[in-house]
Amino acid sequence: MTGKNDRNAELLADFPRQLSRSITYLHRQRKKYMGERLKKYDFIGAMYMILLHIARNPGTTQDAIVSHMYVDKCNVARRTKRLEELGYIRRETGKTDRRENNLYLTEEGEKLVPEIRGYLRSWAESVTRDLSDEERIVLIKLLDRLIHTDVE
Repeated sequence: MTGKNDRNAELLADFPRQLSRSITYLHRQRKKYMGERLKKYDFIGAMYMILLHIARNPGTTQDAIVSHMYVDKCNVARRTKRLEELGYIRRETGKTDRRENNLYLTEEGEKLVPEIRGYLRSWAESVTRDLSDEERIVLIKLLDRLIHTDVE
């Protein structure tokens, strides 16, 4: 029992580094995985996440994407412009505020959504393959608590 307690004490002592390292590693791993699979569509960076956000929220704006994804405005502007050039999204002038553009998927964008979701599902299944369903649920609940905790 002492060995387990010692290991737990070590983990807690190094917790800030381990937490940051784990989150960063998973993020980079998913970024690489998705980048390799979406390269054939000329996707870079967060383009697939923006496309999925528009799929879930037709008519959304760039400002709404910035707020939801916690990314900078310039990055969203460049990525949405590229998605439009590639024919995956279209813009419509806002009905209430003509300065805003509402974003919608094109037919090509709609076709791509299930493929992207499939890649994300495959990645998630791969990285959690050694976890039971119960452990996966606990993991999601814990991460959700972290996401909704205000940082002081």
